[in-house]
Order: sequence, then structure tokens, then C-alpha cells
Amino acid sequence: MSWEEGNLEIALNILLKEKNTNFDSVIKNLENNPELYELALKIIMNEMEFSFNLHNPVIQDGKLYGILKEKQGKTVIHNRVYEQLLYNYMASKLETSGKIGIYNVGTNYIDEQGGLNIEAVIRKFQLFMKEQYSSKDTSFIERNGRLLFLAFLKPIINNKGFDFKEVEISEEKRLDIVITFGSMKYIVELKVWQGEKYHQKGIEQLCGYLDRQNEARGYLLIYDFRKKSGQAGRSRTIHSRGKTIFVAWV
Repeated sequence: MSWEEGNLEIALNILLKEKNTNFDSVIKNLENNPELYELALKIIMNEMEFSFNLHNPVIQDGKLYGILKEKQGKTVIHNRVYEQLLYNYMASKLETSGKIGIYNVGTNYIDEQGGLNIEAVIRKFQLFMKEQYSSKDTSFIERNGRLLFLAFLKPIINNKGFDFKEVEISEEKRLDIVITFGSMKYIVELKVWQGEKYHQKGIEQLCGYLDRQNEARGYLLIYDFRKKSGQAGRSRTIHSRGKTIFVAWV
């Protein structure tokens, strides 16, 4: 087997499906330390950056267990395998704790070419969020909104495709998800609304990322926490720099 990009993804997913003492230990140490779990969640979902300080007992525990390390003065997950392992695990926990399965099972998300209909996935996710969450759940959604989408997505692509996140640090708290489904690749960016100026800048950044991935189409899912903004449930298709971007609000 040659080590092409697709083969690396297959190898990583085979590895992540293994049940071994190493992975079990990483997850057990997180479950036994709620503060460490919260810190890892924030790092993995690209919500915040934290300086690396071993006088902080939570960071010290994370380093002791081999979950965290220092990179350019910041606290990061020790390696990409652990990052994807925990990303999958946290999404699975959220998936089994709610009513996601009512919405993402039994629906055909395959397009005429045998690819994944991401627009249909996003529209059904909008419906899920509208029917299952209200303004009183804002704090929960602010913390878990992006992980909710990943939990919603995983059963749909299970055994047919892979998803992994690409870290893109910016003012907009972007989280880029790269989905491979068969021979197709899809770029979905999740971000929190920070105003029109940053929205336009984010579109430019997404276009640049699509260029680097050699893709002409992208998807932008925006979490808008403004009260009575009227944006939730809306969607539109825009064209910028030769790219087509489907934009949706929740």
C-alpha cells in the first residue's frame, strides 16, 4: 500500500477503532478528571488558547497522563491521533445523550452521483436545533453547538466516509471540518457570528482554504447567539473568488 492521503485516512480510522490500553487510559483519565475533560474539550473544539503552565494542576495532570504538551508556549493535545480519538469520543457521548438519531437516521443524504448531500445534512441539522433547543439553552449551545453538529454528522458518514478537523486560528473562532466520502471531499466551516466585518473576512479565509484544498465549493455553518437576530434557520448560496459557498445559520 502506498502512503497516499486517502490511505493515511484509512489507516488512521482503523487505528482509532481499536480498543487498546493506551486509548482506554487516555479516556479514563479524562473521565476521572472533569476539569481536564473541560480543558481538552475547549482545546479540541478550538474555542480558546491556554498558556502552558505546569503550576496549574489541571495542565500538570494533563502532561502527566500524556494527554497535553507544550507547543510554542501554548497548551495543546499531545498528538493528532489523541486529538481525533477524543474528538470522536466526545461527539459520540453527545450523540447518545440526546435525540439526534430521530433526525439523522432514515433520511437519504446521498446525491445522484453517490456523494454526500451536505446541504441536506445542514438543513436537517437546522431543523434539529430549532425543534430541540430554545433561547433557554443558549449557554449549552455556546459550549456544545459545534460538537453537536459533529455528533449529528458522524452516524451519517459512518463506515462510508471520514471526517477530521483542520485547525484554523482566527478572531472568528473558526473550525474547519474536512469530510471525505468515497472519492469526494467536502469542506465545512463552523464559526460563531462576530459581526459583518468578520463574516466577510471569514468568507475570504474560507475561499483561500478551498484554494489550498483544490475545491470549488464550501459550506459555512454559523452559530448566531444574538437575541432576536432572526437569522436562525436561514440559508443562502453566495459566490466569491470563483467559489460557491452554502451559508446557513442556527
